[in-house]
Amino acid sequence: MTKTPEQLQELVNDFKALTLTMSAAAGAGHVGGALSGAESLVTVWFDKFNVNIDDEDRDRFFLGPMHFTPGIYSLLVKKGYYDWKETVGYRRIGSPFEGHPNVSRIKGWELSGGSLGQALGVAVGSAMAAKVRGKKHWVVTHNSDGELQEGSMWEAILYAGTHELDNLITFFDINRIQSYNRIEECSEVEPVADKLQSFNWNVIEVNGNDIGEVVAAYDKAMAFKNGKPMAIIGHTVIGNGVSFLEDKVSSHNKSPAREQIPEALVEIGASFPHEEFFEMADDHQARMTRELDASLPDLGQDYGWNSANDMQVEEVWTGLGISEGFRQCMDADPNVIAVTQDSYKLIGFTEEDREKYKKTHQFFDVGVAEQNMSMVSAGFAKEGFTPITNGYATFALGRAYDQIRVSVAHPRNNVKYFPTEGLLGGDGPFHESLESVALGYYMPHMQVQWPCDTIEANKATLAAICDVKGPVITLQERAPKPVVTKEDTPYKYGVANIIRYTGKQPQFTDSFDTYLSTDWPGEESDIAIFTIGSQVAEAMRAAVILKEAKNLETTVVNLHTLKPLDRQGILKAVKSCRGILTVAQQQKTVLGNIVAGAVLEGGMKNAPTLDKLVMMGIDDGYGATGKPNELVQHFGLTAEHIAVEALDLLGGETK
Repeated sequence: MTKTPEQLQELVNDFKALTLTMSAAAGAGHVGGALSGAESLVTVWFDKFNVNIDDEDRDRFFLGPMHFTPGIYSLLVKKGYYDWKETVGYRRIGSPFEGHPNVSRIKGWELSGGSLGQALGVAVGSAMAAKVRGKKHWVVTHNSDGELQEGSMWEAILYAGTHELDNLITFFDINRIQSYNRIEECSEVEPVADKLQSFNWNVIEVNGNDIGEVVAAYDKAMAFKNGKPMAIIGHTVIGNGVSFLEDKVSSHNKSPAREQIPEALVEIGASFPHEEFFEMADDHQARMTRELDASLPDLGQDYGWNSANDMQVEEVWTGLGISEGFRQCMDADPNVIAVTQDSYKLIGFTEEDREKYKKTHQFFDVGVAEQNMSMVSAGFAKEGFTPITNGYATFALGRAYDQIRVSVAHPRNNVKYFPTEGLLGGDGPFHESLESVALGYYMPHMQVQWPCDTIEANKATLAAICDVKGPVITLQERAPKPVVTKEDTPYKYGVANIIRYTGKQPQFTDSFDTYLSTDWPGEESDIAIFTIGSQVAEAMRAAVILKEAKNLETTVVNLHTLKPLDRQGILKAVKSCRGILTVAQQQKTVLGNIVAGAVLEGGMKNAPTLDKLVMMGIDDGYGATGKPNELVQHFGLTAEHIAVEALDLLGGETK
């Protein structure tokens, strides 16, 4: 049923109210883009099209920037798929309302996602399918200007114009802002209208935050039917309607504070029971915390860090060690450069760093274009530079796999990757690749490392950039992690660290001896735990539990460098134990198969310990949404879980 502009504006205001409240309750979420595109989203969902997913003949709607997620869930609420009270778990563990939409867990939505530049291509395929089957429904998409930096967008645009898809309408939300920059600072996409017209598209330009203009634009687009796909270019303002969010770069990633919501509601002219929402969200979190804590194995006492006067440990983000390594290398050598993809803060770079290295021609941002990042970096490397790159592993590595394989790895170009990996938290499974170790390990000529904490990360960064020739992947994690090494902890690229528990001390790090595998005397142990990244800390804590509770000796093997792999160190540890565990925030067979393969290659096919190898990790699945530490519990990767698995492996044997 056609609605009046006043009715649609009221829906826009209500949509914004829930979107803002949901994001504030979670303390995270990409609210700015959802507000800039509100008028178009509401027009599509409540006025011009039938998007009821239960109707086979429905119009199809695909959203490109899936980080609009609180807006997605607001649409589903307003459409009647959910009551707003069901969304209080947004971005929290145990809730179907994950950091990015997961169609296996929510109803009413067409497409899972979190990676930019894919929805339009899917829409083109859907529109082609409708043509083939003689269907009359519309295929509608909403895309952002940041997405237009992705090459896949232009592949889809070109194909749609070539094949006369006049059943396709795309709204391009042009708010001129992306994650950490304005569009023109990275990779300018204008003139969008001229480009689309040259690709055989009809183009309409409107004020995308004026509901009347947006409705008229959709009416006009639906009337064309001239053998061309239709583009509505909506010029919008990020954070529209909320003064402290409008036209601010920070509004892309930043959620409003809870105390700001009353002001925001007044400004957009809407009411919403936000205090009740906040209370229910906190209750959800408290309940899930209780359930997670109850799921931990009962080992008779608390073996956690920072308990009483023992096991004191500091938690620091590994990215700080990496960024300090970058500064050291870039200051020392002008040929070391940063080539980023609109995510420089993921490596601990500040705005001051960005401006400093721009002036020395050592900082380049290619925008939302991971494939281009690898190719540009390959070009720089070919000319004698050492590019360092970053991003989420699922995009920086996964999306650019072919470019890395052909243009970087094959010619051994000196490109250094520092992607974010593991159980990241609120962004959920579509930002957690959990297979990046395998991607790099099995790629010829590529080297791979995953340091365990910020101190080791600094050492690994310096090694990758200054000492090692050829491409290197150095994985890092997003949240603060326990610092379990010291500045004087022995470290050598390509050589594993052997860690042995020596007895409780006030400082956790003082409770262990750490050796290079080449220097380790090879003491016997009951269990050898092979691990990487922050799971090293959990394995060390498991060693404490096994000794203190069951009098069992553990050898923790920190495989910080996975390729080149320290095969001799692995064999040394295997020969000295009765059972093997592999533990990683990856698909469990990734590290497990690497270790097992090293043992087999070493001629230990008949070793009894290989018969007692258990792999711990993610069981052929995706990640989840929640706080990083919650996800470690959820997937059974805590020290307590490791200790219980070790006991089961040994048949419950104790000394």
